[in-house]
Amino acid sequence: MVSAGLDTVPSNLIMGIAYLASEDGQRIQQKAYDEIMKVYPNGDAWERCLVEEKVPYISALVKETLRFWTVIPICLPRQSIKEITYNGAKIPAGATFFMVSLPQLVFGMYSHFAQNAWAADYDEDHFKMPYQFIPERYLGLTEGSGTPHYGFGAGSRMCAGSHLANRELYTAFVRLITAFTLHPAKDKADHPILNSIECNALPTSLTTEPKPFKIGFKPRDPEKLEQWMAESDKRTSSF
Repeated sequence: MVSAGLDTVPSNLIMGIAYLASEDGQRIQQKAYDEIMKVYPNGDAWERCLVEEKVPYISALVKETLRFWTVIPICLPRQSIKEITYNGAKIPAGATFFMVSLPQLVFGMYSHFAQNAWAADYDEDHFKMPYQFIPERYLGLTEGSGTPHYGFGAGSRMCAGSHLANRELYTAFVRLITAFTLHPAKDKADHPILNSIECNALPTSLTTEPKPFKIGFKPRDPEKLEQWMAESDKRTSSF
């Protein structure tokens, strides 16, 4: 269960950071910082984010990151354990199932099923303007309700580590945005590819492996950051 998140959570975090450092990401980054400061005006977000989740905009940012970069673009297959009848069709025991969205049925399941979770996350019947990165879509809205995204799959056999992954991403974004401002690289050749399919360096891999890019991190308060890091080192010295 621990190893299962070693490539999925980092990929989501890497691409989330990439977007925050982009031109449009500056707006999202500032709004996220302002919302953190509203909840933690005394500057204790760095510590409190470990034990509580009280900044709705960061929670929305996590959900939009998981939707926009579906790091396992094909949901894992399932296998029937007994013969069943569905809509008049008999499905034998041992049959393999893949989740397929409506657009894939329209355009041909077998030629498009390799991106089935991605297609569900970009279904215009479920998400307005799906090709735009909009954390606000998850703020008190019914859009995407039920299954907010398919980054973890769906149903009773969705990712068993979803709660842990959400908390990891929430904590990481709170700490990164509290401690740094993120900026695009000066050389455009070093900019990240933000398209959720084209950003993958290994298109045939089960999970997304982001292509290399560069961004800049500027500490908001270098002295405070040094203090936080020293306290963290002390707290984890016995690990």
